[in-house]
Amino acid sequence: MDKPLLDSFSEYVDLLLDAICAVDEDSHIIYVSNGAQRVFGYPVEELIGKKMLDFLHPDDQDKTQHSIYTVMQDKQVLDFENRYIRKDGQVVHLLWSTSWSDTHKMRLGVARDITRIKAAEAMQNSLIAISDTAHRTNGIKQICTQILFHLDVHLAIATFGIAISAPNDERWLTVFESVGGCLNMLTTELLFRIAGENEIALQIVDGKLMLMVPLVFDDESEGIIALALMDEDYSLNENDRALLTFTALQVATAIERHQRFERLQHLALYDALTGLPNRELFQDRVQRSLLRAKREQNHFALMYLDLDKFKEANDTYGHAAGDQLLKEAAQRITGCVRETDTVVRFGGDEFVVLLDNIDNRQGAFNVAEKIRLVLSEPYEWQSHKIELSVSIGISIFPEQGEQITQLIAAADEAMYKAKKRGKNCIF
Repeated sequence: MDKPLLDSFSEYVDLLLDAICAVDEDSHIIYVSNGAQRVFGYPVEELIGKKMLDFLHPDDQDKTQHSIYTVMQDKQVLDFENRYIRKDGQVVHLLWSTSWSDTHKMRLGVARDITRIKAAEAMQNSLIAISDTAHRTNGIKQICTQILFHLDVHLAIATFGIAISAPNDERWLTVFESVGGCLNMLTTELLFRIAGENEIALQIVDGKLMLMVPLVFDDESEGIIALALMDEDYSLNENDRALLTFTALQVATAIERHQRFERLQHLALYDALTGLPNRELFQDRVQRSLLRAKREQNHFALMYLDLDKFKEANDTYGHAAGDQLLKEAAQRITGCVRETDTVVRFGGDEFVVLLDNIDNRQGAFNVAEKIRLVLSEPYEWQSHKIELSVSIGISIFPEQGEQITQLIAAADEAMYKAKKRGKNCIF
């Protein structure tokens, strides 16, 4: 482009905050507006003559080369995103609109700094992911591992650990450590002080810069998330403070849910003989499935099972044999379903299976047939072979009812119809 034309052009574009860049066929910079210094961090004179790709983030080389090829062919590219390394070493996210001029043999591009927008998007995605992890993932270790992954997008974390203390207890229990022993440097006095102040603390502990985030529980327990950072020059900003506060809330909720679950187990929510959930735990599981199915508009199934010929076997071989038959039947049924499903002993020789999130009735029938076949295989008791079978009734939400009682009643009625058909079948 002729210098007079460039001078006339730059008189106006230098007023813009966006960067206007012109490069030749080999991507050498022949013109940049004053906005380039704000975007790239380099004075204009340091950019002229340099190759644009020299400032590009290495991970974006391939897609940028493809974009260059496209603009040379199609004459323009709109809304193309890539990253550059600023003079201060920071990464800047840019949104480009670019065109090619055959007349002047140059590419002209307008670059808008969208770093803050991308950071906000990343923050929003992390908050959603952390909340989803805390509420949908089973097991504290799995929850913490995934939350560490999401936090590491924003913070360079060396180690991550969580410790809690019950009310009126001077001891601290380690809930999670990303590296074994990474919480050992934290004294009881320090933990109680941070928890008592209920404020995020940034301080050096045993030569390591650490972020310590208090956890608040409903039962007045205390807890701390402790993160050792790789960046020794890190300073806490408001975005990170908001992220860590939100994370602490989700972690505390997940821990409390885990503790409630353990208490439920302690209160005998499992059948003592078979180890299966009992009626009380079943009510909780099926209620969750019902609420989820209504919210997500999908299906789940209940199967009511009654062992055929169990009473005769129990009378013939005794209660010990009957108990063993029930335990083995429970194991066989459990082996036929997914981990997300629930097998329940309803009492006596009756079982109920909750199949969560199924596509249709045929899917439930396929599982029922698998159970029917496996329960029909012989059982061994003290050198005796015992033959049993099973009658199975199926109900589907919402076809057979939208309430738990309706679904159980429908499955129970279907099971009796299976028995009237001659047993060892599915209805």
